[in-house]
Amino acid sequence: MIEIKNLTKKYGNNVVLDRINLNIKDGESIGILGANGAGKTTLVEIISGVSEYSEGEINFYNSENKKDNSVQEKIGMQFQNGSWPFNTRGIDLLNLFVGKKWKKDNYILDLINIFEVETIIKKRISDCSGGEQQRFNSMLSVINKPNVLILDELITGLDLKMQIKLINFFDKMRKTEKITLIVISHIPEEIEQICKRVVVLNSGTLFIDKTVDQLKKQYGSIRNFLTLYFEGKING
Repeated sequence: MIEIKNLTKKYGNNVVLDRINLNIKDGESIGILGANGAGKTTLVEIISGVSEYSEGEINFYNSENKKDNSVQEKIGMQFQNGSWPFNTRGIDLLNLFVGKKWKKDNYILDLINIFEVETIIKKRISDCSGGEQQRFNSMLSVINKPNVLILDELITGLDLKMQIKLINFFDKMRKTEKITLIVISHIPEEIEQICKRVVVLNSGTLFIDKTVDQLKKQYGSIRNFLTLYFEGKING
């Protein structure tokens, strides 16, 4: 479990996250929604250990419900953008993260096929299109079989065929591997398919925390809910 207590993030006088309280259970699939600048990416970067927080607590618990910060080391994260040295190729990163044994590793070879990066990994990442980089970064997030997986705008920049393929892949992975899945997305149908719970951030505060079923029962669909929310017609 991930326990977040009064979590605050400040940049100078700018408060990006303001006293967030949130528990994420093992095996749970949660969508984090909100407008641009609401604090979504900042929150998941803190969870993954990429960014530090200013105040509050974040605690990780193992399967025996004991505090265990090593859980954070088993988090995989797909970043919206990956910044690598100019001449870095996908193959170089596979060698770095997995070792050259990946060429005989059926799990890695299957991922290369699923994410359709056979030709991409041979190119300099800087020469790849945004969609190609997105597919490669998504693949990197799962190569070490994480227990917690964070997807930040997974399908942005992907064509419809690849969107459907990857949503189905991660949905199946969530069910079969029983991983904890945290998804940032602006696509209602993506959230509705692979998440069971929705958290909405509004200007750095936790505005709504409900199950997908509760929101669908109340509003008909996640798309209807988001439409009303962005029109300012929903109170937390």
